[in-house]
Amino acid sequence: MSRITGIVAEYNPFHKGHAYHLKKARELTDAEHLVVIMSGDFVQRGAPAMFDKYLRTRMALLNGADLVLELPVSSACASAEYFASGAVQVLDRLGCVDALCFGSESGDTAALAACAEALLTEHTAYQHTLRSLLKKGYSFPAARKEAFADLNRSESLAGLLDSPNNILGLEYIKALKRSNSKIQPFALKREGAGYHDKDLSASFPSATAIRNFLKEIPAGDKKIPSGYDGFLTNTMPSSAALLAADRLSGESPVWEDDFSLLLRYKLMLHTPQELSMYSDMSPELARRIHARLNEYQSFSQFSALLKTRELTYTRISRALLHVLLNIKAEERPLSVPPYARILGFKKADRGLLREIKEKAEIPLITKAADYQKLLDETAREKFRQDLFASNLYETVRTQKNGTTFVNDIQKPPVIL
Repeated sequence: MSRITGIVAEYNPFHKGHAYHLKKARELTDAEHLVVIMSGDFVQRGAPAMFDKYLRTRMALLNGADLVLELPVSSACASAEYFASGAVQVLDRLGCVDALCFGSESGDTAALAACAEALLTEHTAYQHTLRSLLKKGYSFPAARKEAFADLNRSESLAGLLDSPNNILGLEYIKALKRSNSKIQPFALKREGAGYHDKDLSASFPSATAIRNFLKEIPAGDKKIPSGYDGFLTNTMPSSAALLAADRLSGESPVWEDDFSLLLRYKLMLHTPQELSMYSDMSPELARRIHARLNEYQSFSQFSALLKTRELTYTRISRALLHVLLNIKAEERPLSVPPYARILGFKKADRGLLREIKEKAEIPLITKAADYQKLLDETAREKFRQDLFASNLYETVRTQKNGTTFVNDIQKPPVIL
C-alpha cells in the first residue's frame, strides 16, 4: 500500500514556491504519491483564476503532482473555514490519503494544532466574543485575533492569526479534527514572499505579485510584450513558464473586471432581501449594494466602494461572486462532498487511481459526461453548479480573446 499525501491549492498562477511545496511535501511526509485538490476556474479571494483549470492542472502535473482533483466551486469560493472543510472532506473520503501538507508562515504544526483544539473546545465562547467585537466595529481579522486572545490568553498562539496561510492551516486542522480523520497534518514553513507581498525580487515571489505584474499587459494586447518571457522564467518553473508564455502569446488572462457587466445584470435583478439569500451576503451588505448600485462601474471598483471597517474587500468580492455564480447561503459546504472529479493525472500513476476507486466513499469522476449515471440527483445538482461556473468562465475567456468555446462537459482530463 502506497503512502499518499494531499495538497490543497489554487495555483493562480503556478510558481516556483508551489514547485518547492510539492517537492518538500513529498520529502517531509515520505509520500509515494501527491494528490492535489485544486480550485477550478474561480478562487477563494472571490475572483476568476487568471488561467483556466486545465492549464493550471498541466503545470502542476509537470512539477510534481500525480493527480489533480477539482474542489467544488461552492467550497473553492468560500471563506477559509468552508474552503478548508470542503477540501479536507474530499481528501478524507478518498479513503487512502495519509497526510495533508500545507504551507504556513510559522511551519509549526504543534502550535497550529493547539490553536485549533482551543477553538474547537471553546467554540461557543469564542463565537460570542467574536460577534461582540464585530458589533463594536472591529474588522473580521482583528476581531478574530482579539477573540482568540481573550479565550486563550496566549499571545504566541494568537499571533498565528496574523498571517493568511497560518489561518488556512488552522482551518485544515480544525476540519481534520471535526471529521475525526486519520489524515495527519504537516505544516511546511513558507519560504520567500508573503501571501500578499507584491515584491518581485523575493526568492519565491507570491502569486499576488505575479498577477499584479501580468495585469500590466495592455488590455486587448494578445501578444506578450518584450521582457515578459524573462519575467515568467524568473518566477515560474521552466515548464510552467513555457505554458504561460504560450497562452499569453495568443490570449489575455482572465480578471474579475471581465465579468463586470454580467455581475451588474445579476445585481439589478434582485431586491436587498433576495440578495441576502446568497452566501457571504449579510442583510447590511445587501442593502448597501442596492443603495449604491447607481455608482457601479466594474467588479473591482464596486468591491472597493463597498468596503468598510467591518467588511474586507475580499469578503465583499466573495459575496458578489456568489451572486454571479448563484451560490446560496444554504449551500455552505460543511456536508459530505458527493464526488471527486479528476482534472488530470499521470499515466504512470494508474495504480493510484485504482487504489482510490477501491477505497473511496464517493464516486470518482474521470469523464464529466458520466456524472448523470454516477451521481444521485442531489449530487448531480452540485456537479451542474461546477459545470455552470466553468462554462461561464469559458464564455468570458473565449469572448474576450476571440477563441472557440468548448463546453466543460466535453473536456477530457489532462493526462501526462
